[in-house]
Amino acid sequence: MTRRPGAFRRRSADRDLLPFQLLMGVTAGGIGGIVTVLGELRDELGFSGTGIGIMVASGFVAAFVSQVALARMADAGHSRMMATIGITLSAAAMLVMVFAGDLAVWVASRAALGFAGGLILPGVRRAASVRDPARAGENLGRMVVAETTGFIFGPTLTAVLVWAGGIRLPFAVFAAAMLLFLPVAMRLPPDRGLLDVSGRATSFDLLRGRRLQGALIIVGGYFMMIGAWEAVLPVMFADRGAGAALTGITFTMVALPIMLVGTRAGRLADRVGPVRVTMAGLVAVSLSTMTFGVIPGVIPIAGVMTLVGFADGYGFTAAHAVVARAVTEQRQAAALGLMGAAEVAGAAVAALPAAWMYDSFGSGPTWGAVGLAVLVLVVTGWLRIRGTVPVSGPDAPAPQPD
Repeated sequence: MTRRPGAFRRRSADRDLLPFQLLMGVTAGGIGGIVTVLGELRDELGFSGTGIGIMVASGFVAAFVSQVALARMADAGHSRMMATIGITLSAAAMLVMVFAGDLAVWVASRAALGFAGGLILPGVRRAASVRDPARAGENLGRMVVAETTGFIFGPTLTAVLVWAGGIRLPFAVFAAAMLLFLPVAMRLPPDRGLLDVSGRATSFDLLRGRRLQGALIIVGGYFMMIGAWEAVLPVMFADRGAGAALTGITFTMVALPIMLVGTRAGRLADRVGPVRVTMAGLVAVSLSTMTFGVIPGVIPIAGVMTLVGFADGYGFTAAHAVVARAVTEQRQAAALGLMGAAEVAGAAVAALPAAWMYDSFGSGPTWGAVGLAVLVLVVTGWLRIRGTVPVSGPDAPAPQPD
């Protein structure tokens, strides 16, 4: 049987994305692994819940700064250099965590890890969006699958390592893993998209577009929930008697559905439109989050989080495509960097207040407020997008002749 040229090109493009998926996975695994031990760090090192919130927020703020300031460099063809520096910095931050004792050192190390992730992610996401613009949603979905796979195996591996050697061992193992992946970063395939040769100093001009504004509001609102999850759930689970193992399993239960549906969600976004898929998924996520404060124990919450994971897999994957189609091919990394900045800004804004609310008022008011805030921002972003048209992608208007 003769192979169709289109199918061959698709398989070739999928192979080209593999190095980027590997980097996405190992970066996410290192960051996700930290979440598993936050409750035990609080108990073993004497940190307060608010101190844990400061540590979490520091990583988000640093990632925000790096993506806003430096993501545009990936559009100019510097993805390989940015990934190499990011992996090296990640390994250094993890090594410091092996020996850190003071809260200030943990905050600085988490900030360095966040900054490193901000260097890696925009170029990785750009590679997916420019490989085949007609399949941008599907390819970005592959990146979401890789990221989620890292978040699945990161917490699970961390839980096993904590059981085997204490809370310091996971950071030594992740530091070694980062160094092993350094050759992958140094040999990334060349950028095949149109490059931005304008020499722009910032990406802020993109914020004039209503469609991108709305997409960033949606993503930022959604990540308020993620920030609250990272700052509160491990501590709340520890208060309910769960150790690192059960906490890791619970986060795995929300991540596994995302891994299963991510690529399929991207294909659906390419077919019916990413805005529709985004709204259906993220509205369901925000409503489900409100129930965390009234569900007793840990296991029942893990069940709800599994259902949330399926909605999340569709909504968040499609949101990538909404952002990608809001700008031209030459500006993909800049826009996706702004998306990453919106992610960490939303998470940082919510992490510390959510930790404070939990310490002060308990789980009910905390999750009710978080879920409502997410819902309001997701709907606000959708209203901003209404009446606009995509700038790139198969449903964008054809360029007019001069």
